[in-house]
Amino acid sequence: MKFIKRLIITILLIMIIVVSVIVYMGYNMYQNAITNQSIASRIEEIRADENYIHFNDIPDDFKHAIVAIEDHRFYTHSGIDIITTTRSMLENIKEKDIVAGGSTITQQLRKTYVFYSRATFY
Repeated sequence: MKFIKRLIITILLIMIIVVSVIVYMGYNMYQNAITNQSIASRIEEIRADENYIHFNDIPDDFKHAIVAIEDHRFYTHSGIDIITTTRSMLENIKEKDIVAGGSTITQQLRKTYVFYSRATFY
């Protein structure tokens, strides 16, 4: 019984360390991104794009459908859905492969921003 308790505690500590490192790295990426280009200038750049659509011009049914499919707890978490992230992490460990994603709409938006801010298009 002591072995199982120690094993569980060790696994939890490893998980806490891994999550802390990921959060720290993400924060550093965020700081670097806003240092390279201010959020206000990035917003203006996006709004100047010919394909830009104002949020109010998107039909409410479409917005609700996206939230229902992609992140049904969107309005109740602050950007990171611990329940979904934990579930997907456990599924990936169980399958020994990446079979589930746990990113929220907020995280997906951030990944897209980082990708396009670093990409070079010819």
